[in-house]
Amino acid sequence: MKYDYIIGGAGLAGLTLAWQMIENDLLKDKQLLIIDADKKDSNDRTWCFWSEPKIWITELPIKQSWDTAAVKGTDFDLSQKLEPYRYYKIEGIDYYKFIIEKLSKHSQITFIQDVITSEDEEFKLVETQSSTYQYSSYFFKSYFFPEDIRALGNPKKHFIWQHFYGWKIKTEKAQFNPNEITYMDLQVPEVKGGLSFAYILPESENEALVEYTLFSANLWEEEAYKSSLEHYIQNNLGLKDYSILEVEYNKIPMTNSIFTKKSKSIIPIGTLAGTVKPSTGYSFVRNYNHIQQIIRTLKSDGDDFSISGSKKFRFYDEVLMNVLHTGKSSGHEVFGNLYKKNKLPLLLKFLNEDTSLLEDLKIMNTVPKMAFIKAVIEEMF
Repeated sequence: MKYDYIIGGAGLAGLTLAWQMIENDLLKDKQLLIIDADKKDSNDRTWCFWSEPKIWITELPIKQSWDTAAVKGTDFDLSQKLEPYRYYKIEGIDYYKFIIEKLSKHSQITFIQDVITSEDEEFKLVETQSSTYQYSSYFFKSYFFPEDIRALGNPKKHFIWQHFYGWKIKTEKAQFNPNEITYMDLQVPEVKGGLSFAYILPESENEALVEYTLFSANLWEEEAYKSSLEHYIQNNLGLKDYSILEVEYNKIPMTNSIFTKKSKSIIPIGTLAGTVKPSTGYSFVRNYNHIQQIIRTLKSDGDDFSISGSKKFRFYDEVLMNVLHTGKSSGHEVFGNLYKKNKLPLLLKFLNEDTSLLEDLKIMNTVPKMAFIKAVIEEMF
């Protein structure tokens, strides 16, 4: 059967695009095929983001949200209100169910569980392990093969991973403040050429997701993550008796170099399109905004499917990646200075790419100057 559109990958980007195509009446008299290797019936990830109150957010299956965050280092322990933002958490299984339930009501959408092996933009074909499918308009591609990700990059750019290992744990006694997240705890061993920190999302006084997170070029063996997380829980949090309810283990590429532009009928979405912000690894809001750009283009019969972004902030990201990747300054020193010397809402505004040049300069004045000056010169020339 020939479809009008095919979406390769039913993750955040693919499901959001399908949902918004339905919401904007773009599938009237059209057929959409969604292909993914998984059933999307397990809680395999957590999406977190911060935002000011917006209507589209109220429609989402928000698991929990917070208005206060703590940041910690060896010489500081700060708790700050996030106003005008809130920090939101969505569990993967809730988002999958939310979208799939909406899509299941529309007969023009077909789901197939299979593994995509190749695509042919000239003949508009998508090949899987068991069949070949044809599309007439566009193939929206969100998947990539991890072993090939470096081939997508520019060797002159910096490439690091955000990789993390977390446990949702339950304690018998009250341990956590359910009204406050630990956004970043730097009281963990430093990692060379990157950043290491712990991150806590409490659901109640005795239940929380605790993650050990790294920004670095080299991935670890799974046992190394487990050991580091266990050490943090026992020594930093002082917890000996707890049960593990869920495990979260993943990696996210953090680079400006894997931007893949539209090529004839194949449209990159999600990570391939650059929705992951290189300096933070956050992607939820950027993904939603990119999907809205795609919807506008489809409505107008245009051809601009690229993600919008500021060249200024892209340069800022490159400079930070340079500093971390080359070890010009330690991640603990960079981020420790940022959080000690700036209010968290201002930093979140900066990471949202909404700050003015004056606000940018105020923030830049708080990082290790010589390290960043050297990185700026290298990135410029």
